[in-house]
Amino acid sequence: MNVIIAGAGKVGYLIAKHLMVNNDVMVIDKNADAIKQIQENLDVLAICGDTENQYTYESVHSDVDLFIAVTDSDEVNLIAALIIDKIAKVGKKIIRLKNGFFDDPLIKERLGISDCVIPSFEAAQPFKYLIDFPHARNVKSFEYTKALLISLRIPEDFQTMVIKSLINDMNNKLVVAGIERNGTFSVPEDIDILEANDLVYFYAYPSAIKELKFGTFCAEETNEIRNCLIFGADNLGIEIAKVLLKKDINIQILDKDLKKCEKANLILKNKVTVIKSTYGLDHSIGKDGVMPDMFIVASPNDEYNIAKCMEAKDNNIKKVVAINNDIAYSKLMRNLNLEVVRGEKINAYYSILEKIESSNIVIKRQYCGGEGLIMFRKVFSSSGLVDKFIPLPSKLQSKGMFFIQREQQIFPYGKIDIFKKNDIIISFSKSENAEQISKWLHFNL
Repeated sequence: MNVIIAGAGKVGYLIAKHLMVNNDVMVIDKNADAIKQIQENLDVLAICGDTENQYTYESVHSDVDLFIAVTDSDEVNLIAALIIDKIAKVGKKIIRLKNGFFDDPLIKERLGISDCVIPSFEAAQPFKYLIDFPHARNVKSFEYTKALLISLRIPEDFQTMVIKSLINDMNNKLVVAGIERNGTFSVPEDIDILEANDLVYFYAYPSAIKELKFGTFCAEETNEIRNCLIFGADNLGIEIAKVLLKKDINIQILDKDLKKCEKANLILKNKVTVIKSTYGLDHSIGKDGVMPDMFIVASPNDEYNIAKCMEAKDNNIKKVVAINNDIAYSKLMRNLNLEVVRGEKINAYYSILEKIESSNIVIKRQYCGGEGLIMFRKVFSSSGLVDKFIPLPSKLQSKGMFFIQREQQIFPYGKIDIFKKNDIIISFSKSENAEQISKWLHFNL
């Protein structure tokens, strides 16, 4: 593909690094230092110039398959999406937005935008599930299905269990989609075992998830969440508060920046207690006799987030969640036994990649810091798959785990003779096996 990326910040850099293999990639930014870093580290064409100026694109001499705008300005991204049409024929446009009001169908239609990514909104969505399932460490939802992917940390006193016995006990309503053990991620087979301290990823419907509660599969008991303390009044802290308000949670937001506090108070319409505070956590918790059930550190600085989470653990807060902004800190946070939710920049990166690599046939989602990959293909009545079956090639059997989801049960691939309407074919694998599995899932009859 011919790809143009407007914006050479952290998100633009990571996308360019991922796409430079097998694609012709051009990155444009007026920040000379950012362009120099890309020139020194990536095999792409990096141009220092204004993405809003059509003359910046004068080296474009062919059609553009994919245009991505990820600068820090919504206005610049929208204008760049307009300008590029004067230069070349564009196949697909994806832009990042900070403000949701720009995500308007009319604007997208006029500018020919295929997809908009609003990282602060998307990064806040897991928290509605963390309220419903407080024993979970993270939760992901998907298109096509109400099943969820949750992660749980196995307690230290856990006795080993064969995965197959767990699946049988749950009557095929659950899949062990991945295990991170001693810092190494794997997709297990049903003959493998679960061990103490494993970070385990379960794929199941909400009714089955509720059965995985404190005792067997959770290291600590987490009570119902009624009070939440958020450190950080940036866009993400505000979006998280919006989500929690819908769950009727009592919320406090703390930030040392008065202007951010005033903005948060205005947007949240005084429904949340917003406090300007320069003090440490020990000065902020337990006021009026109320101890938070959940503590969220939503600053853009991962080192700060780690420090505050460790402080919260020292103050005996049961549920502590760290926002992860930098991929380099993702594994460290998990190794420190912190509950981790993607921040805006990481969310933008993964969301854009998932939109690029998904199709009308196969949807892809990553998990465990990008090491794990889920792919879905739904059997529609128009797909030609109903009442037929496609065998799994033997060469793929060692590349991942494959299932067919029918209603609220999840069967190993091959245990069902034919596809039915609304069946979902699912694969769980390491990201390194994405190309082979994706090619098979796009099978045509």
